[in-house]
Amino acid sequence: MKVLITDSFCSSNRGDAAILDAMISGLREGGASVDVVSHFPDVARHFHGIHALDDRDLVGVARAIAGADLVVSCGGSFLHDLYALNLNPRLATFHLARRAGVPYVIFGQSIGPFVSPLSRQAAREVLDGAAWICVRDEASARVVRELGVGAPLRQGVDAAVLGKALRVPRGPGPVLGVTVRGWHFPGQDDAAMRQEQYERTVAEACDAFCLHTGGTVRFLSNCTSYGGYRQDDRVAARRVAARMARDAEVVEAADVDFATLRGECGACDLFLGTRMHSLIFATTAGVPAVGVAYEQKTYEWMRQVGCTKEVVGIEAPAGLPEILVDAWDRREQLAAEVSRQVAAMKAVAQEDMDGLLAVAAGARPGRHRATRRGARGWDAETWRFDVAHRRLRQVADIVVGEGGGAVLDLGCSTGLLGRMLGPAYDYHGLDIAPSVSTREERFRVETGSIDAWEPTRTYDVVVASGGLEYVDDLAATATKIRGCLREGGLAVLTLFNLAHFARAVNHGSRHPTWTLEARPDDFALLLREAGLRVQRVQATTVGYGPAPSVNDERPTELELDGLVQHTPERLTRLAHTWIFVCRAGATEAGPQRIEAELREGRMPEALRAAVAQVRELPWAARAWSDLGTLWHAVGHDDRAREALLRAFDLDPTRDDVRANLDTLGLEVEVSDPETAVMVQPGNEAAWRGFVGALRDRGLVATSRVVGEILRRKRPAA
Repeated sequence: MKVLITDSFCSSNRGDAAILDAMISGLREGGASVDVVSHFPDVARHFHGIHALDDRDLVGVARAIAGADLVVSCGGSFLHDLYALNLNPRLATFHLARRAGVPYVIFGQSIGPFVSPLSRQAAREVLDGAAWICVRDEASARVVRELGVGAPLRQGVDAAVLGKALRVPRGPGPVLGVTVRGWHFPGQDDAAMRQEQYERTVAEACDAFCLHTGGTVRFLSNCTSYGGYRQDDRVAARRVAARMARDAEVVEAADVDFATLRGECGACDLFLGTRMHSLIFATTAGVPAVGVAYEQKTYEWMRQVGCTKEVVGIEAPAGLPEILVDAWDRREQLAAEVSRQVAAMKAVAQEDMDGLLAVAAGARPGRHRATRRGARGWDAETWRFDVAHRRLRQVADIVVGEGGGAVLDLGCSTGLLGRMLGPAYDYHGLDIAPSVSTREERFRVETGSIDAWEPTRTYDVVVASGGLEYVDDLAATATKIRGCLREGGLAVLTLFNLAHFARAVNHGSRHPTWTLEARPDDFALLLREAGLRVQRVQATTVGYGPAPSVNDERPTELELDGLVQHTPERLTRLAHTWIFVCRAGATEAGPQRIEAELREGRMPEALRAAVAQVRELPWAARAWSDLGTLWHAVGHDDRAREALLRAFDLDPTRDDVRANLDTLGLEVEVSDPETAVMVQPGNEAAWRGFVGALRDRGLVATSRVVGEILRRKRPAA
């Protein structure tokens, strides 16, 4: 498995180095060989001992992308249009991957904001084609959703959370670790004055710490000019130290690796960080911290570790000395909260890495189809279904038009339906792939199988689009769906049409893990027995060829015009997928009830249950039970055609059994329960055709009832 990591600018920035090292280590542990594209390849080789390409060698990079199984964009903060870094060259890498047919992943990054409409459009196009997007903060996830990106999205954490650190002994007395930086204050005309104000305020805060604690200050540098890198935090650190009334130490070594720097940050008693990754290094070691934010990412990290009050903006750092002293006085409380939050984030970071490995496994040639049932097998396929394909758009339209605000989506992929519905819905998704899990406000995707799922609350809508074919116990699942729906709630359930001639002839076209063999009528009766009353059934795609790919948004030449009024029999043979629109109601007698009545010899009760079931069969599948089938069975094709046209008027919700049977053209008398149902003279052949049609569809219980009636109550000549 060959993975190419791109967008690693320079490991002389120890934050970038920590992200890159965590990705390299995780991918190698998963058995992948890894190369890196860097703006400073010599520095990457020095710090990571890895084969590195120069990102200015466009031909070499294009060849490396084409030869990779997966391209992963290294974490950081560069996919925005705020300042000097040019967005388009970054996006060009993804365009090269797409052109080469190589899947690409955006991993552990902050994304946005995008000020320019052109930037938004360019970013949307690239992000939409990603195999997976894993962002490190909520603000980035919000940007991606607002762009309308359809690619799989996960809100994770910074990959550096998992990085390694060298053990550095603590010095005597309280030690304040500090990182500072030069900043250009984008959009401000007085950048030099603001930089001076920032440095002066940091110096005042450091003096306040020394005066309050009797401790010392140690300036560390995330970025040095080693290898020609343009940023050097030591320059600003020297200026701040010179402003202080107390002596302070400035660590001057230029080639300190990130693991050593991480150990140095963790050996402090309190930390004041402007560089975000210095804050990560300190807090992941349990050190309480105060942050100076120059971008949104710093606010996000401090929020994640529970230090929302211990951060100021670099543009307006007033109050920093007081905040720092207060943080020292509350250091034990802050340290406990930081440690608690970091422990949870480390678990999330490991899930992020597991997700990356799962996507990498799915990108391996020959592994695009699941070969076994289970989370790992599905991770190789989940991403293929995270597009707004036609069936999902139909489902979304039904939910918007007929459903409520609380939605449960079983077999949800990455929760694309929730993003299509928007923030007005309280969306909860369930999918077996572990790498899609995310938890946000009003948008949650959890990992789990439909079989093992147990409802814990009530919903207005339950959706199962393309997932019920894989469950082991469909009846139990239908019962659980009904159990978590409010009375009258909406269930939108899809079913692959196994009667389609392409599937009936070519059994190999079915997915290897399908367990369901239900026909539409069987499915409708099963739902009825669970308390899900079918209101209507509509086809998705209709055509002669195999089912369209989920990536097909327009009809192919093998498909038929969906506006044509197909006869039920024709539709049953040519519809690829059914959508069952149901309402939650009372449970009704099903096939098992009929079998029980037969065993007890209660023919009238069994027949009434059978007639009630047949009356509620879906209109499209009723091609096997309507009058057209009956007349055709006895050779009256003209009457069959006429009846097929009338079949569209059948109302499956009516309570009057006689009205529905009369609509089918059958002359039936319902007398007392002992007499049951008597078939009038001249229609026995039609009834026999009716029985045969039921048996052909697998409704053995119902056909046994009718057959028994014919045997015992043969009509007079």
